[in-house]
Amino acid sequence: GRQRRPRGSGPVTDARALRTRQALHSALLSLIARRQFEELTVRDIAAEAGVGYATFFRHHSSKAQLLNEVAKEQVGNLAANALPLVEGFSPRAACVLLCRFVNQQRGLWSTLLTGGAAGPLRQEFIRLAREHSRVRSSPWLPVDLGSTHGVSATIEILAWWLRNPGQQSADQIAEILYRLVVQPLMAGSFPVAP
Repeated sequence: GRQRRPRGSGPVTDARALRTRQALHSALLSLIARRQFEELTVRDIAAEAGVGYATFFRHHSSKAQLLNEVAKEQVGNLAANALPLVEGFSPRAACVLLCRFVNQQRGLWSTLLTGGAAGPLRQEFIRLAREHSRVRSSPWLPVDLGSTHGVSATIEILAWWLRNPGQQSADQIAEILYRLVVQPLMAGSFPVAP
């Protein structure tokens, strides 16, 4: 059914609704830093946010829907923080920045990449990759496919790393990412002399 709003309220941009949504996002981020997403209940999230149980459902249909929204927001944060830096760096240095950024919030990214938000996260990553792609058209590789492959491979590498803590440092994973994903895509996207 349709979501009902109090009379006279506009879109979800009214200040109180926005504060509640932000509180729910922050509560989820705080909780998943300490516990597995699967263990959390809507009551846990509402209590952490300081809002009523019913209030949660005025903003989100489920904890999975909240996680999807948080995943999209976090990919946006990653892009906002990493993309401006990446522009001035070599592709290898950009991989290092990405891996260090993920490592700083390892619990969050572990939940996002290996938990229930992996699908929406992947879609948002692909959307951003298409917007900011350095992959150029080539006779054998459509840009869209190159971007999709690059994102999928990046997510799999990061998810493997997050599932296996202590095996590789952020810089080691960045080198793996560069050699397995970035370098081949860049090499394949530029004309090669015969």
